[in-house]
Amino acid sequence: MDIVNLVKQKTLADGICNVVVAGGTCSGKTTLANELQNRLATEFSTSIIRQDCYFKDIQDVPSIPKGYLMDSPNAFHAREFKQDAERLLHEGTALVPHYDVAQNKRMSKNTLIKRAQVNIFEGLHTISLLDGLPNTLKIFLATPLAICLDRRIGRDTKLYGVGKERITENFNDCIVPMYHSYIAPQMERAEIKIEGVNLCGAA
Repeated sequence: MDIVNLVKQKTLADGICNVVVAGGTCSGKTTLANELQNRLATEFSTSIIRQDCYFKDIQDVPSIPKGYLMDSPNAFHAREFKQDAERLLHEGTALVPHYDVAQNKRMSKNTLIKRAQVNIFEGLHTISLLDGLPNTLKIFLATPLAICLDRRIGRDTKLYGVGKERITENFNDCIVPMYHSYIAPQMERAEIKIEGVNLCGAA
């Protein structure tokens, strides 16, 4: 299934397509959102709102003795994310936060996003959070957890200087339980499930 053509068809038919992309950490959500935007930009106006912009400051994130539960729904300002998504579609604009990952802290909320013909909402829990949003195409990235871990190691060692052993322990202790409890169940509500790494090719 060619996702790009599917979004094009839906946009032409309805005048708007709200693409909701969910999946586990490092499953390819941001890559897919960016690729869709790049490949659709010559024909349609596009916008992206990312759930990661709505992280709570680190002191407000739930934790267990083994670490912070950053993949928990309670690690985000979930209601604010949903309200901003609805405001974007109903009023035409929304102000989105800027979150500094290195400091685990919100720095501002002044990034203006304008409603487009194709609006992409991507994040860990977007299918659950945006249930009932009109004109949606819901996509779940069911990337194998082993691949997600490899990508997480590559990203966090390079960007944040975290050791492989620590990343692996956090992944198994804090991320995997949240995935099975809150993220994977969204798969049942997705119109498209992508199991591999060819994001815009066959699902």
